[in-house]
Amino acid sequence: MILLFVGVKVARTALRAAGYPGSWHARMREPVPAGAIRLVALGDSSVLAVGADDPMEGFVGRIATYITERTGRPVHIANVSSGGTTADVVRDQLPQVDLARADIVIVADSNDLESGVSLEDYRAVLTTLVAVLPVDRTIYSDLPLLPGRDAYQAVLQQVTDSRGIPRADFAAISGGEGRRLDIFSWLPVGVENPHSFTRRRATRSPTRTFRGPARQAEPRRRPATPSRERARWRESREITTRDPFGFASARRWSKAVPTSLFAT
Repeated sequence: MILLFVGVKVARTALRAAGYPGSWHARMREPVPAGAIRLVALGDSSVLAVGADDPMEGFVGRIATYITERTGRPVHIANVSSGGTTADVVRDQLPQVDLARADIVIVADSNDLESGVSLEDYRAVLTTLVAVLPVDRTIYSDLPLLPGRDAYQAVLQQVTDSRGIPRADFAAISGGEGRRLDIFSWLPVGVENPHSFTRRRATRSPTRTFRGPARQAEPRRRPATPSRERARWRESREITTRDPFGFASARRWSKAVPTSLFAT
């Protein structure tokens, strides 16, 4: 009975998520309103808002809503995320968007880490991607707290910092209260699934949520041992009951949003 219940939940989530790419593409094809802010989103399933009841409940939709609330201007969203690796972003997603006309570009992709892409290949393709992103209009998400994160995060920091692209500090956000954003979020506290996708809300100051080149001078932390990594992973997966998409709360991303957007 339990397996049947789990199977139904998994199937419902998968069926719902299957329609999200089409929903985003339909939104992208809508006419651009006069005076609209153009938002481009690239990356993995988190950008698609997999796990949400509605695509606009994900962080891309919330950022768009927040910008509209702050500026009074409509936001046209071009979300072409496909759930692939950074190589997929370069090969399949970039040709679909016009970065030159974008007012803000959001990128989030942890699939290189999750699929075990070699660090050498990750650095190469990430360098290719970052080279074409508009420095003053791009926000790049740090990687989630998954096993093996540190080596990939180090590459991400080096490549983005070399271009001066700000990052959304995923790790800091994961340290706060929130709830899991996955198909197993309805399970009782204490039930853990090793393959689920975690998103948590931070309770810290938003100014600590985003990293930029200025933070390169931070003291180096000793490398995480496998046991420490596992402990951090387990901690990041604790289930609480707050806003399920709080990890991507637009107010937390807003510190990295170009301030020129709010100059009204």
